[in-house]
Amino acid sequence: MDIRKFDLNKHDINEVSSLIYETDKNLFSTFLDKNPDKAVKKLKKLIVAGNNCYGKENLYITENDEGEIGGIIVAFRGDEVKFIDEAKVFMDTMNFLDFLKLTIVKPVYDKITASSIESDDFYLGNLVVAQNSRSQGIGTELLKSSFKLARDKKCKRVLLDVLFENERAKNLYDRLGFKVCGEKSFKWIGKDDGTYGMEYLLDE
Repeated sequence: MDIRKFDLNKHDINEVSSLIYETDKNLFSTFLDKNPDKAVKKLKKLIVAGNNCYGKENLYITENDEGEIGGIIVAFRGDEVKFIDEAKVFMDTMNFLDFLKLTIVKPVYDKITASSIESDDFYLGNLVVAQNSRSQGIGTELLKSSFKLARDKKCKRVLLDVLFENERAKNLYDRLGFKVCGEKSFKWIGKDDGTYGMEYLLDE
């Protein structure tokens, strides 16, 4: 299975934005918009703008033989995404309230809920398989592809976070050799929740 960088001139930005939105509806609802259509439009702006964790440079796509999108990962080396660059993008693409949420509230949320990303980590923030491509092993292949991408970027490990309740995903990560490296419990909008930080150490 081939995986390639997202190409604005080739791939359907609307489909890509919608698929990424599906990976974390609660987060995008909180920080972009409660209306799904509006949230997807804002996410699309971030993808196109680049220089943020959802920027086009951090998207990797796999396609089937007909050229249809099979799956997507959003991932980056830790030192490739900088707060000051993201803040500039948020200022240029979002309204003032969204800018405040993304630059003040979301960093606090990330600190509570997500792993601390080191400069030489390859952080896998989102993984999604298109509806008509599920149960074909594409998720597994995307994860394996992330190992090569991480090595190419001279990273020491692939890092991700998974919700406690997402046992199916955690079992997949376990099978591929990821190990729990952290655990965070929290209450968010009245709901008890938590995440496992998981790492896959790369060969030197």
